[in-house]
Amino acid sequence: MIIVDKKIVNNIPVIELVKSNQIDKKIPLAIFYHGVTNQKEQGLTAGYELAQRGFRTIIPDAFLHGERKEEPYQGPKEMAFWHIELKTVEELPALVDYYVAKGLATKNQVTVTGLSMGAIATCMAFAKYPWIKAGGCLMGNPDPSSFTQWLLTSQWRSVVEGLESIDQDVVLQAMAPFNPLSLKRAPEKIAGRPFYIWHGEEDETVPFEQMKAFVESISQEPYAKNVHFEFYEGHAHKVPYEVFVKMADYLGV
Repeated sequence: MIIVDKKIVNNIPVIELVKSNQIDKKIPLAIFYHGVTNQKEQGLTAGYELAQRGFRTIIPDAFLHGERKEEPYQGPKEMAFWHIELKTVEELPALVDYYVAKGLATKNQVTVTGLSMGAIATCMAFAKYPWIKAGGCLMGNPDPSSFTQWLLTSQWRSVVEGLESIDQDVVLQAMAPFNPLSLKRAPEKIAGRPFYIWHGEEDETVPFEQMKAFVESISQEPYAKNVHFEFYEGHAHKVPYEVFVKMADYLGV
């Protein structure tokens, strides 16, 4: 039986999923980050599959999402998305440390996964934290700057408030702090760790071509020997249930 529990960890609302016979044991920890405009409850499918395979799975609400929707944000509207991403990455160590301190996890047994916005955060965390053991990226992007440049020439330019008026030089300056968090700029940071990547070839929300180019650029490198990727023809920005199963199988303990 899988136990599903809502709790607050370091002021972050989370859902925790774990097998009933492992609830008080020190076991591998998995964190799943949801997509933009979603909330933690929409990560339950991935969380369940990971818990079934022996993980204690944590699904947090992202900043300005779910139960955190009313938290204050004073920055420019056009940078809110990236502020959310950065806050997600910055909050990760404290989330892990909470479970380590409780004797329920160890820091060398942490898997980080996510979908869309959460997958982009996963890539950033993978670049920043070498202690992450494994990762899962569903419909993500390995490079914040390239993704932002794409946004400015895509259909989203006229949809996202403020995007249509941003100067290119302003974008480059604003995104500079994110360069150290780019797997594209430093793919060697993958460092042989298991990394599951899935993307639909018809995705027009988070561009498939950028992830395809990244995968092709690292496919023969020794640091990418444990990168497993699957691209689905005819699929857009929606993850099929079977992909959550495949990701959990690949990353399972």
